[in-house]
Amino acid sequence: MKQTITLVALSLLTFSNAFGQEKKKHIFDIRAYGGVSILQLSSDNTTSLINGVIHDRKISGRPSLQFGAAMTYGNRFFIQPGFQYSLLSTKIVNKNTVTGAELTDETTLNIMSVPLKVGFRMINPQEENIFNIRLFGGVDGHHVTKVKHSTQSGTTDAITKSDYNNLILNADFGLGVDLWIFYADLGYQLGLTPVHSGADKSKASAFYANLGLRFTFGKQKK
Repeated sequence: MKQTITLVALSLLTFSNAFGQEKKKHIFDIRAYGGVSILQLSSDNTTSLINGVIHDRKISGRPSLQFGAAMTYGNRFFIQPGFQYSLLSTKIVNKNTVTGAELTDETTLNIMSVPLKVGFRMINPQEENIFNIRLFGGVDGHHVTKVKHSTQSGTTDAITKSDYNNLILNADFGLGVDLWIFYADLGYQLGLTPVHSGADKSKASAFYANLGLRFTFGKQKK
């Protein structure tokens, strides 16, 4: 946690210095988007003990939806704080090693996220702001606001918010393309901290794709 905070602070300082060295007025835009993500869950616990019988345990995620907004500030180098709302679905299957019977638990999570990204534009937006290619990276803090235990195996208690950590951190990096007022982002989030608050140390990673609109402010070089 401390290392992550230090990394973010150093990144902000580096890009702040880069901004200070530029004499031109910075481009500022507001972005709104929607997209999909494919969740991947990894866990150190591959088995579970249910009613005295060992079960093979598998955790998986399903395609999910996300919506958000962000503010981008800078020229070639930029910083981009944002806010995102996501609906994530997870599935836990415990397979009886004796009978082969499967016990399934499915949940839908409502998640609020605060992504913070820094990046680099391949083209100077002061000279060309219709088309650009962006490289970006950063961190994303997630908080579970609601849990719906849609399918319950009957062998476990209802899954609630208390079963998830208050803050879940991911590293975020990817590639974006701007075209007129439209843009698209493709990225990957790497799980840094465990999702669950108990003994299960599973981490959530995801591939994602977003499509959105951008509204740009700031004078271009003539």
